[in-house]
Amino acid sequence: MVCAVGFSAVPRPPRPPRPGTPAPMREGRPPGTPYGSGTKTLEVDCAKTVGTIRSLLGVNRGPLSWSRETGDVAADHTENLRSVGVDFIRTHDFYGPTDWHVIFPDFKADPAEAASYDFRSSDVRIKAICERGFRCMFRLGTSWKGPPERRPMINDPPGTVRGPDDRILHHADRDDFRKWARICVGTIRHYTEGWADGFRFPITYWEIWNEPDLREQFWTGTPEQYYAMYEEAAKAIKAHNPKLKVGGPACTGGLREAWIEGLIRYCRDHKVPLDFFSWHSYGGRGEFNPHTYYEAAVRVRKALDACGFEKTENICDEWNAGIKHRLFSHTPAGAAFYASTLASMLDGGVDHAFQYCADIHPGLGLHERGTGRLKICAGAFAVWKRLLETPQRVAATGSDERGYNIVAGEDSGDRRVRILISDFQSGHDAFALRIANLPWDDDTPFTVKRLLIDAGHRLETVEETSGKGRTLTIEKPFRSASVCLIEIERGP
Repeated sequence: MVCAVGFSAVPRPPRPPRPGTPAPMREGRPPGTPYGSGTKTLEVDCAKTVGTIRSLLGVNRGPLSWSRETGDVAADHTENLRSVGVDFIRTHDFYGPTDWHVIFPDFKADPAEAASYDFRSSDVRIKAICERGFRCMFRLGTSWKGPPERRPMINDPPGTVRGPDDRILHHADRDDFRKWARICVGTIRHYTEGWADGFRFPITYWEIWNEPDLREQFWTGTPEQYYAMYEEAAKAIKAHNPKLKVGGPACTGGLREAWIEGLIRYCRDHKVPLDFFSWHSYGGRGEFNPHTYYEAAVRVRKALDACGFEKTENICDEWNAGIKHRLFSHTPAGAAFYASTLASMLDGGVDHAFQYCADIHPGLGLHERGTGRLKICAGAFAVWKRLLETPQRVAATGSDERGYNIVAGEDSGDRRVRILISDFQSGHDAFALRIANLPWDDDTPFTVKRLLIDAGHRLETVEETSGKGRTLTIEKPFRSASVCLIEIERGP
């Protein structure tokens, strides 16, 4: 359905010079007041640049999908992922392939010998990522261990020895971690240097383990054991090839002090390389709120900067709209959560982000079980992909701390402006958007498209019109669980 025209264009004075880069602006809300009502006021000023719109369109798993549950269909999701802008894939939770204990099945073997490794299942996954043009983040560690009957060795610190009754006979020590570091280097050689009948893929990011703060699933050791293992692996990898990027710990949304500030201090005190710090979140605890990603990113950035790691990248490499019984990524609310999360991570300074997960999953996947179609939440990725065509970010006000977000950008040729508006959970029923200083002359014609994701639309164009002038006002109905993309393009 095409809505009635609801914007006007009026001339404005000549465009002023661009100032510096201000911090993202957010409006506060007094405690105890209702969240949102009536019309939301939004503003964009194309004369003020405030940075660059980054991709943030990474995912976990893919582009191929293997059946693990009844009803799942093995499939190639490459074209779907490309269509929504996915460009980076993390190799976590293939459930065997890319896990260290599958690649190196006998810890007593010699890491210098190619015969000690079994790359067969991992090769299939890594080839699918790299040969289809996606960037690859290789997680050096283990997948979720699954049902309780599976032996705990896969989440033990490497080198741990258990007896028949699973009682620990030997606690992993520095020598074990040094050996594991050599296994990591052997894996890197196979995938980047052609060693052991391998490949020469341009894999730069190497992550040490996954969620070691989650003892029941990924790490039976202490934080101090992880620090030591990380140190040995990071130093060995950088000694082998200083151009590679190494980091971790991929800690969970609990963001415990030992796994953020504690690890970062250890790296500072022991001069351990930390090219990126990785963390996870599934929308917060208690109330699901996209703004929690902003808060987490800022906390990580402050901890890094406080210890002299100003250049260390800030990476959220698992995120989604809730987990367990509160999943809603297949709904319009999920699409709005995705869009507002991407905006919140951009505001918080996240360098790379990886949604969990790209393939078919009972609740968290980008693709529906059975049909293999992209879920509606993937529309937020498609919107962000179009924003990346106008990567020069310009000032926009109206974002808040509950999941109402606005992001605006223009291209370097001053031909296009694109604006994302996302409302996850407010009580507003409309927006009034004023766009100032459009980047062309007063008499230049332009066109405007408005696209929607909501209960009735899956990123569909609902309105097209045209006008002249350098100031534009758009007033439209717009409720929570919705995403709007406004595209303004200079005419001939």
